[in-house]
Amino acid sequence: MIDPRLRTALLANLKDLPQGDSIVVGLSGGADSVALVRAAVHVGRELSINVGALIIDHQLQAYSAETSQAALTQAQALGANPVVVIPVVVSRDTTAGGLENAARDARRAAFATYCAETGTKAVLLGHTRDDQAETVLLGLARGSGARSLSGMRPIDGIYRRPMLALSREHIRSTVTDLETFEDPHNSNPDFLRVRTRINVLPVMEAELGPGISAALARTSDMLRDDADALDTLAAQISHEEAADVDTLTQLLPAVRTRVLRRLCIAEGCNQNDLTREHITAVDSLITNWHGQGPLNLPGAVNVQRAHGRLTFTTTK
Repeated sequence: MIDPRLRTALLANLKDLPQGDSIVVGLSGGADSVALVRAAVHVGRELSINVGALIIDHQLQAYSAETSQAALTQAQALGANPVVVIPVVVSRDTTAGGLENAARDARRAAFATYCAETGTKAVLLGHTRDDQAETVLLGLARGSGARSLSGMRPIDGIYRRPMLALSREHIRSTVTDLETFEDPHNSNPDFLRVRTRINVLPVMEAELGPGISAALARTSDMLRDDADALDTLAAQISHEEAADVDTLTQLLPAVRTRVLRRLCIAEGCNQNDLTREHITAVDSLITNWHGQGPLNLPGAVNVQRAHGRLTFTTTK
C-alpha cells in the first residue's frame, strides 16, 4: 500500500497522459526517488501507464557503478520496467557554472536523448517542497526576478515533479522499510544548495518559526502565476511592434522588459548570457533617451535607437 498523499499527488500530475503511454522515474537511489518509483509503479497500474526507471551514473564517485546497479535491482523489484543505467561524463570545468550545474546538464541531456529515442512521454523527478523552498531562497539571494523565484514547475516539458507539494520529511517516511542510498554530494558544503539546506533554512525555521519551507513554496506558486500572466501579455506584442518606440512606451514596465528580452533573443542575443542589466540598458533607450550610442549585447549583437525604432546589427 502506498502513501495516500503521494498517490493523490501522482494521480493529479499524470491525469493528462493517455493509457498506454510510457514514462520513467529519474532514479538516484536516494529516498525521494525510491519513494517516487514505488508510488509511480502503483499509480501507473491504476492509469494503465507503463512506468520504468532511468538511472544516470555521473561517474563522480569510485563506487558509482555499484550504486547504480543496486538502484537498478531495487527498481526492478519494485516493478519498474524497463530499468536502464546510462553513464555520463560530467565536465569538471568550474568556469562553466560548477560541478553541480555540469552534472545537471549531463543528466538532462541523457534524459532528453532517451525520451527522444524511445518515445517515452515523461521523466518524473523526485523534487519535494523543501527543494522548491531552497530554489526560491537561492533566487532571492541572487536578486532574481519573478520568473526565477517562481521555482520549479510541476510539469515542464518532458519533466514532471509530482511531489512538489509534499515535504521531504513526509516522502522519506514512506520508504523506511526500503534500503536507500544518499549521494555524498547532498551533504557536501562545497555546494551552495547544500549550505542553504543545512545551515540557512534550519536557522530561519528556528528564528522565524516553523513553516518557512511551505511559505517559500507558496510564494513560488503565486509568483509563477504572475510571471505566466506577464509573459502571456508580452507574447501578444508582435516582433514588428516590439521594436517600435511608441508601442514600447505605452507598455507597463514589467511587460515592456519581457518584450525587450524576447526581441533581443529573436535578434540573435545569447539568452543564457542576457542579464537583467542588459535589458535595463536597452529599456533606457525607451525611457531615458538622450541620444546615446549603440549598446553591446551578448552574442555580438548591437542595438540602437534610430527614427523611433530599435535596430539591431551583428558584429560577427
